[in-house]
Amino acid sequence: MESAYILVRDGKFKPVLTLTPEGYQADWVPALLPDDLVWLARYAAAMPPVMRYASPLEELPEPIRKPEQIIFAGLSGMMETIIRQALRQHPPSIRPGKRMMEQEKDALAFMAQLTGKDLNTREHELDPIFAERMNHWLSFRREGYMPFHTCIIVQEPGGEDLEPWTIRLCMRSEADPDLIIPAGTIWNLPEESGGILPPGPVLIQELLSGLSQAASASPILKACLSGSNPTTGEITLADAATFLTTEVLAVKDKGFDVILPSWWTDEKYRPRIELGAQKKGPAHPHGMLGISELISFDYRIAIGDESVTPEEFWQAVRQKTPIIKVKGRWIYGNAGALSTALSQFERRYIRGKSQAGDLIRLSVGGFDGPMTVQVRGTDEWTKDILTMLRSTQDTAEFPIPQTLNGTLRPYQEIGHAFLLRCTERGFGACLADDMGLGKTIQTIAWFLSLKEQKPDIGPALIICPMSVVGNWEREIKRFAPSLSVWIHHGISRCRGDEFIAHIGRYDLILTTYNLASRDIDHLLPVRWSAVILDEAQNIKNPNTLQSQAIRELTADRRIALTGTPVENRLLELWSIMDFLNPGYLGSQHAFQSRYGHLSGTEQDKHGTTELRLLIRPFLLRRMKTDTSVIADLPEKMESRVFCTLTHEQATLYQAVVEDMAQSLETVTGLARRGVIFRAITRLKQICNHPGLFIHDRGVLPERSGKVSRLLEMLEEVSEEGDSALIFTQYATFAEYLARILEERFLIPVFLLTGKTSRRERERLVREFQSSKEPSFFVISLKAGGTGLNLTAATHVFHVDRWWNPAVEDQATDRTYRIGQKQNVQVHLMIAAGTLEEQIDRINAEKRILGREVLAQGEDLLTSLSTEELLDIVSLRDAVLSGEEEE
Repeated sequence: MESAYILVRDGKFKPVLTLTPEGYQADWVPALLPDDLVWLARYAAAMPPVMRYASPLEELPEPIRKPEQIIFAGLSGMMETIIRQALRQHPPSIRPGKRMMEQEKDALAFMAQLTGKDLNTREHELDPIFAERMNHWLSFRREGYMPFHTCIIVQEPGGEDLEPWTIRLCMRSEADPDLIIPAGTIWNLPEESGGILPPGPVLIQELLSGLSQAASASPILKACLSGSNPTTGEITLADAATFLTTEVLAVKDKGFDVILPSWWTDEKYRPRIELGAQKKGPAHPHGMLGISELISFDYRIAIGDESVTPEEFWQAVRQKTPIIKVKGRWIYGNAGALSTALSQFERRYIRGKSQAGDLIRLSVGGFDGPMTVQVRGTDEWTKDILTMLRSTQDTAEFPIPQTLNGTLRPYQEIGHAFLLRCTERGFGACLADDMGLGKTIQTIAWFLSLKEQKPDIGPALIICPMSVVGNWEREIKRFAPSLSVWIHHGISRCRGDEFIAHIGRYDLILTTYNLASRDIDHLLPVRWSAVILDEAQNIKNPNTLQSQAIRELTADRRIALTGTPVENRLLELWSIMDFLNPGYLGSQHAFQSRYGHLSGTEQDKHGTTELRLLIRPFLLRRMKTDTSVIADLPEKMESRVFCTLTHEQATLYQAVVEDMAQSLETVTGLARRGVIFRAITRLKQICNHPGLFIHDRGVLPERSGKVSRLLEMLEEVSEEGDSALIFTQYATFAEYLARILEERFLIPVFLLTGKTSRRERERLVREFQSSKEPSFFVISLKAGGTGLNLTAATHVFHVDRWWNPAVEDQATDRTYRIGQKQNVQVHLMIAAGTLEEQIDRINAEKRILGREVLAQGEDLLTSLSTEELLDIVSLRDAVLSGEEEE
């Protein structure tokens, strides 16, 4: 009992809330410090075992009855009795107000229980949240814990007044952020805590320490909360603006708590532009005006749930206050920045000539500046456009055409709907699916839907590489036998009036990029129902005569199909998009200035996100590796095969590097570029085989580390009964490999280069696909990178590395496509320690944005300094083969 009296006298107790079967119960318990726990342990050690069975814990099973628990329970009971007797003799004054919040009722019930009064607690049901917060708040006695921290409250003037602003110094509860104690109360706390609050000197020290930290980061706080025992201070509007926009960040960095007005911290109170849009003028008779349709805009400034007119906003701005107050409501942000941004917005969209492209840019990309833009349509046309931009991939409104002789996969139905959704509204569309996902059948289904809607629709022009003309013809006859197709190709092709009269009998006209450019004068007089570009990366350079000629074609609809919307640089994406929707991404120069520098790094995240949002309405990109697109495609496994150079290769390689270094000392400009290009070609040839460099056609495989390794790997492939594709960028090397393979392996070996005729090409593909035994197909990259279906192969070898990973991916997709039933293994062969390792590194960096290439192959090297260039092409360690090293 004496120990209990001493603990009560020293204030070593605290109230707690205990959950019992009858509800929450208020109790007093010991609040012991480390020194107290020492003697408690001594008492426990001296306790006879028999005392464990005569204790306040009789309801507990024996293993839980620890001596410390028994002593603590007994001590708690004695202290509770002492405290309640004292409270009955000196009861606290409890005066509830007329209007009480639920938590206030809880607190009253809690205090009544602590006094020991006979109070019906069921009339004051304790909120569990109150109980939890109270217990947490009262845990301050644990060692090293301070339950309060210093904070300030920034309060704006009310009514129409602009100043003064008030700064209030307070302390805030760690457990309950809603519990704030004004500094005036802290200064007057007693030295003894009484067991609930920490002692006054402890809180005062915490308050002063926090204030000192904050004042060191804010001259404004230092000035307004100076002197002894500060509580509040007043500041001007200018100081308030400085503190809110600048100093508050430095204060928070010090770990100081600042409570700001809700209109400054809550996003919903930030000013935004509510923009109404409607179409200007009658509907155009042809479909391809979409982006260029004229639009009129009107707007209001929204703040929270209210809005003001532009006139009311500008009236407040003219007062030139650092923070704007409109109709009694303060507006978040710097007044100068807000007014400048709004002036730019009005000049560009309100007073200027606006088009549908502006509507789309604002809807998907927003507006550069401190205010967001919310766009709404005020007529049916703009509402329809906005619905298209915001809609998910819903295909219900676009049924599959009945004349399609085939079945679309679910993702292909989405592609079909995407093409219709865009072209029905006058916009061009890019279907950028991976190779092998069936862009052709989706496009055929799209055109069949157009024919079912408008049977008299005119002919559409399909422009593609010569290598895929035959594939288009076969696919059209297979999936759309109701459509008539004519190939515009060959010496005897018709031109002029004869051409115009001839094409009227067909639905689809097939031609190549070369012929489209050459015969542009015959194609221009026709208003095509659609112009469809397959392998649209063929117009990636907007400055070539071919790209410029194709842009001049007149069509009601424009479609681009490509698995690689960007191969080397973002300008290629601009070129395709500018064909589809001229002017949407701005001029070539403006696009390069804004996006040309992007490299996919974290600091470029804003720019890449902005560009992605802008193109998303008109570019549908799906990857074969995405299982949500296609789940039944087997796995593609990619591996790097590092090959060591022979002594002959290393010697020749080093000689070329030294010769290039010497030549670069005396040349500049175009001559320098020529030296670099020649050296790179020689180095890559040497990495393949030294015979390519010295033009020795009777060469042995053993002279090349790469060829030796390729033969070893193909030996394993043939033994497993598999077929393989072997790609190289050099036609002469392809011929050499085909000859070596025929001599080494007793299986069919096929060869495809630029010399192969169309008819022979199709025969080779048929035989390879139908072969019942393992086969090898050697292909030059440019001749066979597209337009082939070679799913009989399960291995792909890239013998030499191209600067463009997209080209390699296209080549791989000759076998990794729909129809492939087995896993595909891709082997990237790299001459270790050489330029090819650097090519591999650059290609890996180009894939940062998921196939959007952001650097430009060999041209990249010509822009480097001589020192940087030599660092890339120089031989590294471990470049000789094991045999030579021995």
